[in-house]
Amino acid sequence: MGNELIDNIMSRPLSVRESDLATKVRSIFRRSGYRSLPVVDGKERLIGIITRRDVLKITSTKSNVTAKGIMSSPVIYLTPDEDLLGAARKMLRAKVGRAMVVESRQSMKLAGVVSTHDILKVLFEKHRSPKKLVKEIMNRNVFTCSPSDPITKVWRKMEEVSCTGMPVVKKKVLGMVTRGDIIAAGFARIHRENESGKSRTLTVERVMQTPVISIAPDAKIEDAAAIMLKKNIRSLPVIEKGKLLGLVDRNDIIGEMI
Repeated sequence: MGNELIDNIMSRPLSVRESDLATKVRSIFRRSGYRSLPVVDGKERLIGIITRRDVLKITSTKSNVTAKGIMSSPVIYLTPDEDLLGAARKMLRAKVGRAMVVESRQSMKLAGVVSTHDILKVLFEKHRSPKKLVKEIMNRNVFTCSPSDPITKVWRKMEEVSCTGMPVVKKKVLGMVTRGDIIAAGFARIHRENESGKSRTLTVERVMQTPVISIAPDAKIEDAAAIMLKKNIRSLPVIEKGKLLGLVDRNDIIGEMI
């Protein structure tokens, strides 16, 4: 495992040019389901990154802005010769789900992308599952929302607490809502206006994922990893007898595995 290199697991990412319009970028996010996109210049050099968080900030007054105008600097980037475990630790510290890979720190030419999904898959296949239960690593401080909550309110809460998704609760857990759900449903503009110029109130129940995909607190960590890999999801509500006890995500599991 220590010899597993990023070069062996990275994939070639879809990228956008710095001059591409933000509206085009938003369309790509909606179609692809990607959580982030690299921004390159004319020589294919990595100059920035756009995340779902950035896309959700595109309002009607920013529709003519380019990718360069909404991108941010990559929190981290990797090179193909880096060790997988070392790269995983960097991503956990930086709290990122995807890291861009460049050919070298000198050229900064985009080479690929690695996600926590890719890393979890390798760790899972190598049987690095610790003998712990979900309840031992889950986060008990979970932010939730109601199906009747406006998307604007939920998005602001996601911004405030830096989370990418929330369980939707009304007496019991009904589903999950993520930034990706909001974008995929076509509600990417938080401060939306319809053609009449009037604001629109959109609720969580319009975009949430149901039925909820969850796990029990006494399940093994490897069971949670298997569900995340099969469903390609980032987190799982931990539920017992209909009650929400916590949330476990990829980073929690990867942290234990390494």
